Amino acid sequence: MLDSTTIIVYLIAGVGSFLLSLMITPIVRATSHRLGFVDKPDRRRKAHKAPVALGGGVAVFLGLVVSMAVVFGYATFANATLITASNFLPLTCLAIAAAGIVVLGGVDDVTGLRGRYKLLGQVALTALLIWSGALIEGFSAFGYQVNLGWLAIPATAFWLLGTTNAVNLIDGIDGLAGSVGLILCLTLAAITGGLQDNVVLTATMLALGGSLLAFLRYNFAPATIYLGDTGSMLVGLVCGTVAVLASAKSSAAAAFAVPIAVWSIPILDSFAALLRRKLTGRSMFSPDRGHLHHSLLVRGWSVQQASLFISLICATTCLSAVLSIYMRNEWIAIFTVIAVMVFLVFTKTFGHIEFALVSGRMRRLATSISTKEPHGEHNFRESSIQLQGSREWSKLWAAIVEAADGYKLTRMKLTIDIPLIHEAFYANWETSRPVSRDSQVWHLTHPLIVDGDMVGQMDITGEVQTDKKHSTISQISQILDFFEPIEEDIRYIREDIETEHLSMGAAKAVANPQSPSSASQGPLESPPADLVR
Repeated sequence: MLDSTTIIVYLIAGVGSFLLSLMITPIVRATSHRLGFVDKPDRRRKAHKAPVALGGGVAVFLGLVVSMAVVFGYATFANATLITASNFLPLTCLAIAAAGIVVLGGVDDVTGLRGRYKLLGQVALTALLIWSGALIEGFSAFGYQVNLGWLAIPATAFWLLGTTNAVNLIDGIDGLAGSVGLILCLTLAAITGGLQDNVVLTATMLALGGSLLAFLRYNFAPATIYLGDTGSMLVGLVCGTVAVLASAKSSAAAAFAVPIAVWSIPILDSFAALLRRKLTGRSMFSPDRGHLHHSLLVRGWSVQQASLFISLICATTCLSAVLSIYMRNEWIAIFTVIAVMVFLVFTKTFGHIEFALVSGRMRRLATSISTKEPHGEHNFRESSIQLQGSREWSKLWAAIVEAADGYKLTRMKLTIDIPLIHEAFYANWETSRPVSRDSQVWHLTHPLIVDGDMVGQMDITGEVQTDKKHSTISQISQILDFFEPIEEDIRYIREDIETEHLSMGAAKAVANPQSPSSASQGPLESPPADLVR
């Protein structure tokens, strides 16, 4: 039963942070523009029309910190004990880590930190939290208690790094990260407050949720301010840490299925992104447009529809987590998460591309183990997949493959990535003929440039020629001469797609001349480019 003091604490945290953030956000937005702390459009990934302020995370952080300061002040006045000997160090370190992640995100937003340096900063803050006692010491699964022992440290680090980056990775369209963050906060508040009666953790989640709710007033499409890495990493770190601290207080909250259900949608999107980049030979830190919200936009959904849909399925899995705890049946969460994932994959809404990549890799592995390498005319292994879009890049790839063996190549990779027209294609070719271990090879990475824009790249590996009449340099020169017309082919394909988009936009404007979206929508913007980044 809630007493009057606890109710007032929750009101100060939730309503107070909402009102504070509602007032602070416009000030932060104006200051961000004045200082140049903005997200500028580019010709490749960021398609919004004008610079947008990046200080949303700062506004959310200030709303959280100030409201919690008032909460602790009121608790002291009312003689209520929120800080104890057991939670003082973890909460203090959480406050320090939250401030640290805001600084780290701000530096990244301004300077564009390399992924490895950003990860290093996250590891340092995660280590601080683990040192303070925020540890996943064990969990329950299907009636069995599992004690992690020394594995608690790497397990907690993996969890906190995952949650910190999961929200960051889904922050790609207006209103999405804030909506998902709000759902996570309310879910954790229901768990920590309704089941555990942990007032300080519940107040923290209500304060963060209130700040996010106010921020969404300015972040829904068309957004006038973004969370930025500052805000998205803050939400992920704080929510992830509260989940760990809550699990230490209740065996029910530590049930294996519950945190997975709460974070299932952000985790699925993040894992799919890492898997997609790994299997297509790209850097783990390289951005792309293969996320869940991008998949929905390519299918013709509006930004508002995509954000609402993702928020609804996230709310569904979070609700299943809460029900699992209250009904003491983790199968509710498990079945819900599985059902959502199966629905997304088999309706080809999301995940089917990654499923195809993994299936293809497994088939090639099984073939290489169970059969002898073929010899003769088709002495190679080849695969390709359309990651995004509908253009038949496979015809261009087939022409490249046809000439590969004549140049004594051992491996080729083609990556087409044109985000603004939603086209992405990946292909891989490697010879099956025996290559001596003593053979020397050369490697070439050739960026594909069309009208000053990088639209993809070719990665080529070949054997060094032993024939003295033909040097390696001359061999590479011949290959580059062969690839030169490919850029012209890509230019033709891109112009063809642009023409189609222009025709569709004109037809839509004629069909609905009074529609605001048709008036503002450019030839390549499907959906409106100022709502997507």
